[in-house]
Amino acid sequence: MCRTDSPHMDGHVCPHGPPCPSHGVPIRGLLSLAILSLIRKKAMHGAEVHRLLKEKFGIEVPKSIVYVLLRRLEYLGFVTSKWETEESGPARRVYMITDEGIEYLEAVVEALRDTKKIIDLILAENEKKAGS
Repeated sequence: MCRTDSPHMDGHVCPHGPPCPSHGVPIRGLLSLAILSLIRKKAMHGAEVHRLLKEKFGIEVPKSIVYVLLRRLEYLGFVTSKWETEESGPARRVYMITDEGIEYLEAVVEALRDTKKIIDLILAENEKKAGS
């Protein structure tokens, strides 16, 4: 089978070896794109991003991961943030996408469209083999 010391596409080493069918498709890179897609529609705080990732994309990750990615996206210049204080409740950091973030998202979405075509062909080919 596969070597157990080989890293997966998402960087972790699995005892099953790559590819590890029990882990599904890696979403590490897709998670940042999903976050940017949400923030592109409207500025929002991290807890709202976390909730919408689950509602809109079916992605369940710890809140801490969402906050780490938001800060990384900010470091890269793809989002900015500001503290928002409301009359009730604590101050919250609200994230907004930048022009650079929009350009990046659009470029990667276009690349995903091309990749999706290949994935669809692979899936179709495997459906033919299963049905034959």
